[in-house]
Amino acid sequence: MKVSVIVPVYNVEKYIEKCLLSIQNQTFTDFECLVINDGTKDNSIEVAKKVVGNDPRFRFFDKENGGLSDARNFGIEKASGEYLCFIDSDDYIHEELLELTYMMGKEYDSDIVCFDMYYVYDNGSLEYSWGSNYKGISNYRDNKEIIFSNNSANNKLYKASFMKDKRFFKGMWYEDLAVIPTWIAQANNMAHVYKPLYYYVQREGSITHKADIRIFDIYRAISMVKDKLQLGAYEVRGLYFENCLVMTTLRIKEINDKATRIDYYKKNIEHLEEQYPNWYSDVKKEKDFNFKQRLIFFLLHLKLFGLVERAYNK
Repeated sequence: MKVSVIVPVYNVEKYIEKCLLSIQNQTFTDFECLVINDGTKDNSIEVAKKVVGNDPRFRFFDKENGGLSDARNFGIEKASGEYLCFIDSDDYIHEELLELTYMMGKEYDSDIVCFDMYYVYDNGSLEYSWGSNYKGISNYRDNKEIIFSNNSANNKLYKASFMKDKRFFKGMWYEDLAVIPTWIAQANNMAHVYKPLYYYVQREGSITHKADIRIFDIYRAISMVKDKLQLGAYEVRGLYFENCLVMTTLRIKEINDKATRIDYYKKNIEHLEEQYPNWYSDVKKEKDFNFKQRLIFFLLHLKLFGLVERAYNK
């Protein structure tokens, strides 16, 4: 078996048909798909079994609910492929994903092959997201910036032997951020397929759109990466800028209740100042931020959270 595709399933009966059909219709056929029932409470598994029919490449497993990380870890244990990948059951993939990534992995003997992706919104619009910030083949020894690659676990193919001693952390949000930069740093090399092969569906109920205090688990995730890799100042700055300033403030902006948004902006800056006291002095030295971003960061620095709201709406 060349590739194992791991699909955790929990309450996705409206989405799983499209997900599994996109796997079943791959141009590359030497794969197994492990459908992990993580204690789903709806009819997801019934729908899934009807979709795949008697296709022997699909294997079903039942387990008690333990969350996404636990289901992925379960799948790693059961996988028999030379390579493996993770697909969330509310997302779907391009028909050439397995073919292009497997060929790239074999050609360069890569521990990880990353690829670009689309964010898919309710109105049908697509937003392009790069898989990495480098071209060709690279590794952490020669290119420290490689750890700033997209930290999703889903836009990557992994060599199974590389993943033998690697598992996702359970019981936290941002489980991908907590491990992906570390895995990238440990890889002999990471290849990049320059094509959007994964469709990441932005659905209501996703953790990235909820008002939940666990949104600040992102700081715990970054601390874990810092401790594991003993990062220098440049890498630390990049992780905090991208994940805590840019992404977290954008996620807070999407919360419906204004009072909650203001409170979360305040909490985010408190966390940031605790872990990265010099964040604003470093922001002022950064050349890549546009005028609007600089204005928002200035207002956050002054703790003028109401004006942050107005700046975002301009």
